[in-house]
Amino acid sequence: RAVATPCLDDHMIAEEDFNIKGHLDTVASRIVLTCLYLARHNRPDTLWSVNHLARHITKWSRADDRRLHRLIEYLHHAQHYTQFCFAGNKVHDCFLVMYVDAGFAGDLTDSKSTGGSFIYLVGTNTCVPVAWTCKKQGVVSHSSTEAEIISLDMGIRMQGIPALNLWENILDVMS
Repeated sequence: RAVATPCLDDHMIAEEDFNIKGHLDTVASRIVLTCLYLARHNRPDTLWSVNHLARHITKWSRADDRRLHRLIEYLHHAQHYTQFCFAGNKVHDCFLVMYVDAGFAGDLTDSKSTGGSFIYLVGTNTCVPVAWTCKKQGVVSHSSTEAEIISLDMGIRMQGIPALNLWENILDVMS
């Protein structure tokens, strides 16, 4: 069946499903890692769901079976979703843009937030996705503002500064 999103909210899963071993326990790692490869290279819309499943590989439950089924349903019915880019400017007329966001206390088991970032190369006739990330934060935030600041810090340190260094090298070579 067609589903609108690749993830299930914890409130949509029965409480006992979190404690019962899942049927896909033996093959889950292969399926999830295949989905992780797809998410890292072509499908950032599935990255949060895949990361969540990857964290549960060693403690797979029936709830994770349901989450994986939902992800595969989404991928099956969203095959026509494509990532596209266009580049029509000279290199010197382009610049990097980074967007960050955080989901406040999205994991019910530990109340940790998840942060993400997306970097684009942008110009008047250019829009190219360069990199994206989705990462569970290591601390429990006390507010959504704090979660956003932690996400911004993570995005700048892990992707923003390295991308700027690379971009400066590209500009030096092209001049």
